[in-house]
Amino acid sequence: MTRASSAVLALLVVPAVASAQTARFSAEDMLKVTSAAVLALSDDGRRAAVFESTRADSPTVDHTRYGDPTYLSPSLGRLVVIDLETGARTLPFGEALVDLREAAWSPDGSRLAIVRFTPAAPQVSDAFSLHVWDAATGRVHDVPQTGGMAIASSTSLAWAADGRSVLVALRDPARDAEAVLRFKAVTEGPIIVHSSADPFLEWDELGRSSRWRSVGQVNVTTGQVTVRVPERRLTGYQVSRDGSFVVYQEDVTEKTTYETIRGTDNRLLVWKQGEAEPRELVAAKDMAGLRPRWSDDGRTFAYARQGQVYVRGIDDAEARNLTPRPKATPAEAAATTADERDDADRPESFAAGSFNRAGTELLVTSRQGWYIVSLTDGVRRRIRTLDPDDDRAPQVSALDWAPDGSAIYATWSARDRWERGIVRIDAATGQETPLVRDTRLWRGVALTRDGRRFVGSMSDGDRPSELFVADASFRDVRQITSLNPWMADRQLPRSELVTYRDADGEELHGVLRYPVDYVPGRAYPTVFEIYETFFDNGFNARAALLANHGYAVFHPSVRLEVGRPGESWLKGVTAAANKLIDMGVADPDRLGVHGTSYGGYATVLLLTQTTRFKAAINISGKVNMVSFYTDSPRLGVRNIHAPENSQDRIGGTLWEYPERYLEHSAIMRADRITTPLLNITGDLDPNVPASQSREIYYALRRLGKTVEWVRYVNGAHRPPNSADEVIDFEQRILEWYDKYLKERP
Repeated sequence: MTRASSAVLALLVVPAVASAQTARFSAEDMLKVTSAAVLALSDDGRRAAVFESTRADSPTVDHTRYGDPTYLSPSLGRLVVIDLETGARTLPFGEALVDLREAAWSPDGSRLAIVRFTPAAPQVSDAFSLHVWDAATGRVHDVPQTGGMAIASSTSLAWAADGRSVLVALRDPARDAEAVLRFKAVTEGPIIVHSSADPFLEWDELGRSSRWRSVGQVNVTTGQVTVRVPERRLTGYQVSRDGSFVVYQEDVTEKTTYETIRGTDNRLLVWKQGEAEPRELVAAKDMAGLRPRWSDDGRTFAYARQGQVYVRGIDDAEARNLTPRPKATPAEAAATTADERDDADRPESFAAGSFNRAGTELLVTSRQGWYIVSLTDGVRRRIRTLDPDDDRAPQVSALDWAPDGSAIYATWSARDRWERGIVRIDAATGQETPLVRDTRLWRGVALTRDGRRFVGSMSDGDRPSELFVADASFRDVRQITSLNPWMADRQLPRSELVTYRDADGEELHGVLRYPVDYVPGRAYPTVFEIYETFFDNGFNARAALLANHGYAVFHPSVRLEVGRPGESWLKGVTAAANKLIDMGVADPDRLGVHGTSYGGYATVLLLTQTTRFKAAINISGKVNMVSFYTDSPRLGVRNIHAPENSQDRIGGTLWEYPERYLEHSAIMRADRITTPLLNITGDLDPNVPASQSREIYYALRRLGKTVEWVRYVNGAHRPPNSADEVIDFEQRILEWYDKYLKERP
């Protein structure tokens, strides 16, 4: 830990459990916890626009309209402008709850442009409005909407260089009217026809309809609109820093693809102000897998293809290879051994990083190291050396360049302990200087454009995060929010990183949260919440609730293998249970397990392989990979892609690996389940249909097992859909564990 960071530690971190704390953290408290997100930082580093919200602020969602391109789920909170020098707080809309979608500071940092959503409006064309808050007057000015076009739901927001106008995505209201009719047709009928002769799945095509947009420049005083890009099917766009051109990706997909969720064929174009037509930079056939990284001025982009990094300016005829692979001379080739030739056949594979502010140098990374490449002469110098076989090496991720190009700032995290922070890497020498390194959890850290300040969130790992501001050296670190003062008298659990080995001897990590009244040497009922991999701690409301009722809570990691995910959970979760039992924390006769979505799937699958758990909860998890495979009524190809190519890790189609689909369907081995199982679903879940829980409910009931199924009729993938339902949901989880894991008279 640096001297500077230790000096401010006591000021920023509230002790996890103070002697005066007596109040229990409750389900009602879960609704009151305030979180904050930084929406925008002014270029001069003076102000931050912050969105503060609680779960109690969230209104109900109309899940019947999932997939309707004209509907957005509401998200309410308070807009706060924080002066980063004085800490002063200003609420442009007062205490009113507003739904903000975008915010951007003017170039001089004196005004904040805001896109606001009004969910009560019947159509998107009426729902979005543009406002400008003026720091000098403290007032919000409503920008009139002219020209008959509406702000699109998927807009971004950028100021023009002159500070008089902003660029937004616009949408013809007629498009929304058409989308409403199409949505009703595929949900209400009266007759619905699907045919393989159609190039797109109906829901795939309907989802793409929201991409019909134009890019307009709106005068923030008069509302006058100048169209910069006429209506196209835009996947995304960005405006150059000087505002002279727009670069955009145009969707030219011809049919539904099953290889990528919402797979899209794009072409990349640039449209300069004053020119009659755009110019194509990259054709659709060459865009597959391309992730352009743009220079600060927007005139140059870099990308990686087949392990090599290319760079191109918008006025260049073609791209240049910055990492060409050296060719061996005949003499060198003759002198190498077979093993050396094999190594040569596996050349270093590079990825494109970020440009320095001047756009003259590019960060390039590989498993062997970090490099800075000069765009002028292509000279590459190494600033970090990595060992690709060192699994314990710290994880370092670039944040931003210093404005003068002298250094790169990066996050730093140890892999085997909670030691985290920010480092400065000298761009000339590669010298790495820790700015802050301690056990605190740093997230969302960003450098202001002027390079004077860092802004982000920080937590001691057990309590909710607060926003902080620090100078570039991290010698002056100040907390600028006090989001949850009421939690000072709430008991919260202490967390610990636990290292253990799975059944194959592989080292894994998990996060343990102790009961709030933990007494060493006493074994406690222990709940395992499972998903995939866990490492960092951080405030967890459900864990806090359970820990306040006498439970230890553990989030274990598993090493998932394609084709064998079920076996992976058995090896990883049971090994974690053994570790906690050996530590004297977990009572082996009072173990519970639950998970949500993929974690719910894992939970039920785990119950078919072990009888160690005495209570289990499946929240929105699938149980039948065969019926789930194509049960995706409003998601297009999502439920086919998941087992074939992504999270479910089956590794192929149902027809290639039918045995894997059966092996990973808990319904097929329901007769082996002895653990009481609670299933919780939302009737309107478009991701994992509630019928999946209905299958396991009927199966276990038929087999005479202990099972319960709770349905939130208006809920979706996260079942509760109101504040009252959230309390009911969390209380049911607690009561299920109390019933089967707590000692009874």
